[in-house]
Amino acid sequence: MKKPEFVFATCRAGSEPSLKREVAARHGGWLTPAFMRPQLITFKAKTEMRPDFELDAAFSSVSGFSAGMAKTPEEVAAKVQEQGLEVSQVHVYPRVIGEDGVADEVWQRVDAIHGQITPLVSLTKTSQLILDVIIGEEGEPWFLGIHRRTPAAHPSPGALPRVQLPPEAPSRAWLKMEQALSWLGLDAPDALKGKTALELGSAPGGASWALLQRGMRVIGLDTGSMDERVLRHPNYHHLSIPAGDVSLRELPREVDLLASDMNLHPGLVVKYMERFTRELNPRWLALTLKMNDGQVESQIPSLLQQLRRFTPGEVYARQLPANRREITVISH
Repeated sequence: MKKPEFVFATCRAGSEPSLKREVAARHGGWLTPAFMRPQLITFKAKTEMRPDFELDAAFSSVSGFSAGMAKTPEEVAAKVQEQGLEVSQVHVYPRVIGEDGVADEVWQRVDAIHGQITPLVSLTKTSQLILDVIIGEEGEPWFLGIHRRTPAAHPSPGALPRVQLPPEAPSRAWLKMEQALSWLGLDAPDALKGKTALELGSAPGGASWALLQRGMRVIGLDTGSMDERVLRHPNYHHLSIPAGDVSLRELPREVDLLASDMNLHPGLVVKYMERFTRELNPRWLALTLKMNDGQVESQIPSLLQQLRRFTPGEVYARQLPANRREITVISH
């Protein structure tokens, strides 16, 4: 692998300024914005980058080293060979991703391109590197990148599980939860069946509905109005109590998943998560932190450090495609 000079990062539509601010704050003037397209930014390094460098930006969906451009599957294979890249997988995904998912016809185009590229690229199963082929608009060259398989990286191409927001979902929180579960590696059909979740800020019920569909027992905590279908579900129990007032006697001794989508200041959300994590010993955490202004964005490193004091495992933060002015944090 040749020494990289550029880093790429994909992001949610409208989050490009937040991503640039985060990279500037984290890396100073060492990385400067270079090539930019909607939902895609590259950064040029002023000095040599280490081969194991990770951008580790919460506002980035996928990030890694830039590997050039290509217009055909043959050009992709040539770039891989020229740069001496050994990759274990090829991820092909669209550059422009809507907050409610990607239309079937877009995936059909992506799958056709993936089918043309994969036979031409030699795969090394033991490699930790994944080739990213990012598809823009018709006639636009494909952007090539390389990212490393790590616990922080989303396993789906483009950090985008192939789920769309169903019209019958109680709220968009359904899609946010599905994308978070995929990141946690819990999206297999029976991965959560029979397990217990506590959701803070459950109204109107989108995330709870997703968990119930996966066979979980769910306790929802919110003073807001819940969707009647969720309330009537035999595996759902609702507590119309503020998170700060609930008695632990009203909760199970342990839960498997602790989730939160509370519309509160992130510092307060972290405090509630600490209380329930220490008392209920969850195996997995999935929460959103609202990023309503630049000041809160600048607090992300501190908030994650606070979470690491009490979470069951390492903490990872990303703005997933379904997120709006928020980031998703997981721990497992």
